[in-house]
Amino acid sequence: MSKVEAVTFDFWETLFGFLSPQELEEVRRIRVDSFSRVLGVPPERVEKAFYEVVAEMNREREASGLEVPLDEVIRRTVARLGVDRAPFSELEEVYVKAVFERLPGPLPGAMEVLERLSERGMKLAIISNTIHGQIERALLRHYGVHDRFKVLLFSSEVRYRKPRPEIFRMALYHMGVKPEETIHVGDTPEADVLGALKAGMVAVHYDPDGRGYPRDLPRPHHTVSHLVQVLDLVDS
Repeated sequence: MSKVEAVTFDFWETLFGFLSPQELEEVRRIRVDSFSRVLGVPPERVEKAFYEVVAEMNREREASGLEVPLDEVIRRTVARLGVDRAPFSELEEVYVKAVFERLPGPLPGAMEVLERLSERGMKLAIISNTIHGQIERALLRHYGVHDRFKVLLFSSEVRYRKPRPEIFRMALYHMGVKPEETIHVGDTPEADVLGALKAGMVAVHYDPDGRGYPRDLPRPHHTVSHLVQVLDLVDS
C-alpha cells in the first residue's frame, strides 16, 4: 500500500450512531405532527404522503444513483397534500430540528481517531449518502469536530450517491490526493466498499458487530471491528 495521505469516512454507523428504531419512530412522529400543525392537515394524511414520497424517492435513488434532497422531498409531500403557498423554509427547519430532540452521538473511538489523525497531519473527509447534509454538519459542529475535515461531501448537496465513483473522486480532487494514497472507511459493503474500490481507493469495511461480508461482492482491502484500528492501517 502507498503511503497514506488521506482518510475518508462514511458518517452514519461509522463515525456517528444512527437513531434506534424507537428514537426514529419518535422523530417521525414529531415530524408528522409538526407538518400537520404548520400545514393545517390531519396527521394521518401527512403520514400517508410521507410514506408515498419516501417510497417513490427510494425507487428513483436505486435506479439512478442520484440523491433526492430534502427540499424535493418536502416539495413532493406538500404537492401530494394539495397545499398552496406552503412555508417551505419552516417545514425544512422543523424536519431537521426533530433529529435534535433525540441527539445522535459519535461511535466509540470516533473522536479519538479523528484527533489522532489530525495530529498526524492527515487530510480527512466525509463521504455520506443523506437527504439532509445540514443535519450532519450541525452534529459535527455540536461535537466540535467540523473543522477537522478538509472536505465534506453529502449526496444531498452533490447529488451523486455512493457507490457511484463520482462522489469519491470529488473528495480526492478537493483533497489533492491520489486514490491509492487514500483510505475510505465505511460500514456498508454495497455503498462504501464497492464505491471506494471503483474509485481506486483503499477500501476498509467497518464491521463492529462481526456481521461478515457478502460473498457476492468484491472484497475490501481490510476489515476493522473498532475505529482505532484505522490508525494501524495508516501507520503500516
